[in-house]
Amino acid sequence: MKKPIEIKLQYDTKLIAHRGLSGIAPENTLEAFIKAGQYGYYGVECDIHVTKDREFIVFHDFTLERMTNETGFIKDLTLDEIQNIPITSGNNIELYNEVKIPSLKMFLNVCMTYEMIPVIEIKDVIDMEDLDRLIELLKQNDLLESVHIISFQLEYLIYMRNKEEKLTIFYLVDAITQEAISICRKYRFNVDGNYGKMSQSVIQRCHDYNILVNTYTVDDIEIAKKLSEYQIDYITTNILVNK
Repeated sequence: MKKPIEIKLQYDTKLIAHRGLSGIAPENTLEAFIKAGQYGYYGVECDIHVTKDREFIVFHDFTLERMTNETGFIKDLTLDEIQNIPITSGNNIELYNEVKIPSLKMFLNVCMTYEMIPVIEIKDVIDMEDLDRLIELLKQNDLLESVHIISFQLEYLIYMRNKEEKLTIFYLVDAITQEAISICRKYRFNVDGNYGKMSQSVIQRCHDYNILVNTYTVDDIEIAKKLSEYQIDYITTNILVNK
């Protein structure tokens, strides 16, 4: 059975559980989110899509095949249909019974129960009105000023910034280029980049402009320690936990 790997970081780098504590429980499930809470993560990340009936569900892929025995696109199914489909894949799946695809509301409830920062990656929406409804849901749960919104889809992030000045938003990129830094400065975004293309000079350049830096997805102790020495703000991980 896979177990978390303990690490002691020197700098005040905060760990974010990638799709929940997905190294020891099936990704993007309540089981993985609860495990993250039990291990005291600062934040927990999830991916969201919009269903046919315009509800938010937590799932990484656009289609069902990798994580279930079903086929089809998330956007073509209703919330009820999706929540009746069991998860059949993922780490330690054999230890859990009747694992289901959760709604965003369920994810937020776990975050609030364990006092973790919700980190929401917007994978896809039907139209921009969905983003308005996301903002409203965060307001209803008094999470607007604590949540981290992340996405590779720049248009989503710009839309949300124009709607809400108080949101903490991270622009997801592969490499943190000068262009990415310029975008972050213009829209008051932070940045979230691939650890394989991260360097001390890039982190420092971002900090010079008051841009916070997260990196994904680090499961190696030595890499995490080195990034912490570089004073990175956040590390997203599947398996590492703070001692």
